[in-house]
Amino acid sequence: MKILKKQPVAVLVALVIMALALVYGVNRSVGEQVSYVKDQFYNGVFDAHAGFRRAGIHGQLTQRTTAAMRMLAIGDFSHPDEPELQSAGDELQAARDDMIALLTEGATPSRLFVADQELTITANRYFMLLHPLVVAAEGEDLEALETAENTMQSAARVIAESGYNEAVGVFNRTVMGAFPMTVLRVIVFVQMPELFA
Repeated sequence: MKILKKQPVAVLVALVIMALALVYGVNRSVGEQVSYVKDQFYNGVFDAHAGFRRAGIHGQLTQRTTAAMRMLAIGDFSHPDEPELQSAGDELQAARDDMIALLTEGATPSRLFVADQELTITANRYFMLLHPLVVAAEGEDLEALETAENTMQSAARVIAESGYNEAVGVFNRTVMGAFPMTVLRVIVFVQMPELFA
C-alpha cells in the first residue's frame, strides 16, 4: 500500500475517479432527459402555449390498427368472394400484424414509422376497392366503413401534429448540441431518442 502514498500515484487515482464520476454523471443526466423525450412518444407532448398535453403517437398507431381491423371485418362480411379485395385484404392484414408486433415489442419510432407507412398504403388500397362495393350494395356497412376510414385519417393528422419530432429536435439542439455536451458527447453511451420519420 506504500505505492498509494506516492504523490503521482495518488494524483492518477484521483484523476481516474474524477473521470469515472464525470462519465457516470453525464450519462445519468442525459439519460434522464432522453427518457423524458422518449416518454412523450407514448404519453404525448405538453403544449405550453395551449395548456394541454397532445395525444401520444403510440396510442394513435393503436387506433389505426383497430380501424384497419374494422375495414377488414366489413370486407370479409359483405364481399368475401371478391378476389382483388381478398388480395388487398391479405396485404392490409399483414401490415396490421406487423404494426401490432412492433407496438408490442416496443420498437423504435423509426421502425414504427416505416410500418405505419405500409399500413397507410395498404389501408388506402383496401378502402378504394371496398368503398364502391359497399356503396353499390346499399347496405348498413357504408357508415361503419367511412367511420373506420375517418379514424385512420384523423389518427394520422394527430400524429402529424403531435409535436414529438419537434421535441426530439429541441433535445438535439438544446442538450446535445450545446456546450459542454458538444465536447462531452464522446462519453455519452445513452441511446438517443429517434424521430418518428
